[in-house]
Amino acid sequence: MTLWEQEHKSPPLGLIAGNRELPRLVAEKACELKRPIVIAALEGEAEATLAALAHRFQWVRLGQLEKLANFFQAVGVRELVMIGGVSRESIISNYEPDEAAAALMATLDDFHTDKILRAFCGWLEERGLKLQAATEILPELLTPPGLLTRSAPTEALMLDLKVAWRVAKDLGRLDLGQCAVVSDCITLAVEAAEGTDAAVLRGAGLAGKPAAVAKVVKPTQDLRLDPPVIGPETIRVMAATGKVGALVVDANRVLIVNREETVRLADEAGLALLAWTDEMAR
Repeated sequence: MTLWEQEHKSPPLGLIAGNRELPRLVAEKACELKRPIVIAALEGEAEATLAALAHRFQWVRLGQLEKLANFFQAVGVRELVMIGGVSRESIISNYEPDEAAAALMATLDDFHTDKILRAFCGWLEERGLKLQAATEILPELLTPPGLLTRSAPTEALMLDLKVAWRVAKDLGRLDLGQCAVVSDCITLAVEAAEGTDAAVLRGAGLAGKPAAVAKVVKPTQDLRLDPPVIGPETIRVMAATGKVGALVVDANRVLIVNREETVRLADEAGLALLAWTDEMAR
């Protein structure tokens, strides 16, 4: 047992923090469990207020792998959670690869997100830093199966949801995105580098009647790495279009932030929110 563990009675949990609220929820839960939290916050993405929850806190730029590993190793971190988004703008403006990052990227034959994250995960594990899913500390974030809202999809929307589900799964196999927008069984938009919200806005702009949206995990996705997430902002974007009638997500795999508010906003918008297993989607 390290001196840190003797002092704090439990091993520290490392957190690589991106944007939005999930990093804060993980940090707060660690504090609630009285587990020391050590946070490496991505510059231009993470909230500065995370520092108040951390036993150790360090800003890092995207690509500073050695700085990241050295920070965690110095205080005996062996388990990590990596959660929170990284914007396309940050990848362009805040990416500062050190020698380790440059060497890692040179081993890849393409730069699809899943491949980069898997390589990064392997690099961390070689240094004794094991990634775990955020749901190991926050299992309540997993979306339960079934209809979550009072509003249920119409028969037409159910057909569109099944098409959207299949399209999104096929998209995931290519490691391009996790979301599809469908109306009248016609695919109006699929997610690529722009992200879910932008794909929804693009697809809804082409819809002549309420459209269906599916957000799923990639068939081979490692849920420790970049798990798909929905929350109140997801519903607000969809409601603002006036053209989205239903959203289906992968049950027990897609994370839902602030579930009560998310469901309430969907109900207020008359938007059906469902979570399916693969068997339910058939």
